[in-house]
Amino acid sequence: MARPTIKLRVSSRGTVFEVEESLYLRLDAEGRWTTYGERGAVFRRALDGGVLVPGGGTPSTLDDPAAEALHARVGRRAGELLDLIDGGTGAVHVRGDLPLALRRLAGAACWTRARRRAMRQTYDAAYPEPAPILPPHRYRDLVLLPATGCPNHRCTFCAFYRDRPFQILDDAAFEAHLGAVRRLFGRAIRERDGVFLGSASALSLPDGVLTRRLSRIVDVLGRPRRGIAAFYDADRGRVRTADDWGMLAERGLVEATLGLETGWRALRARAGKSDDLDRFSAVVERLKRGGLDVALTVQMGLGGADAQLEHRAHTVDYLRALPLDRAARVYLAPLDLGDGEDRWRG
Repeated sequence: MARPTIKLRVSSRGTVFEVEESLYLRLDAEGRWTTYGERGAVFRRALDGGVLVPGGGTPSTLDDPAAEALHARVGRRAGELLDLIDGGTGAVHVRGDLPLALRRLAGAACWTRARRRAMRQTYDAAYPEPAPILPPHRYRDLVLLPATGCPNHRCTFCAFYRDRPFQILDDAAFEAHLGAVRRLFGRAIRERDGVFLGSASALSLPDGVLTRRLSRIVDVLGRPRRGIAAFYDADRGRVRTADDWGMLAERGLVEATLGLETGWRALRARAGKSDDLDRFSAVVERLKRGGLDVALTVQMGLGGADAQLEHRAHTVDYLRALPLDRAARVYLAPLDLGDGEDRWRG
């Protein structure tokens, strides 16, 4: 009988085991599985212990019994894989630290239901509201919450923050949050090479508070390789000069994501945003002069089917006039128009 080929690699993003075409297992530094694939099916473990099933559009979520069964299966498979490697019955190709990888694999085999429940309690203590929306290029960031909720509850297309008031964590609350996040991630916190400040508009914080938060993050975690990023409400957020943004950049901020949604003034107003696109342009210009990168979101489908031609034409024209460079990103977010009302689908 042919010996199965096991590919093993350890990197700053975790430990990966692959058994030919039949098994894929990624573990973090605490031995918790993050991605599991078998027989064409792929699953991802969320921070709260839930299980996501990626697919076209928004991932689906396994119910609790199915998620628990999958957790148990991954643990068994990790134990079987460990026996296969220790027993020499597999042809192992290693890239990285083999003893470290085996310790993590042994840890994965020992993640009991009680440990998962304890981790969920730690997650609930760390994140007092559901995980915030992130720009796609920041999905791997460590999320920290200097505030919860959103300062703007007028957006007609938003189903996430409409009932969540904007609440700023004071110094003691933020310190407790930071400690809980560190306990949740443990050694795996080093696998996150960027930080994203939630929730909906962390850059709406007062300058003094925001400066203290940035400084504290760098003091505790060091300067992440990909820097610190956050959302900013360009319509109603604090007016800052280029020098103000530059001072925040000196403390580790590298990027702001702004919700443009549409370049059509009338449609913006209908969607609950400001129709003052001159102000929006000025914000982008000052961010760039302050040394920050900019990402923008555009809501595809906003206004319904009848508005799409004008929505697209105005938005393209507006984007062309903005002072963007090659580092800028523009994300197209789909809306579900099936019920006659705009809703963001993620």
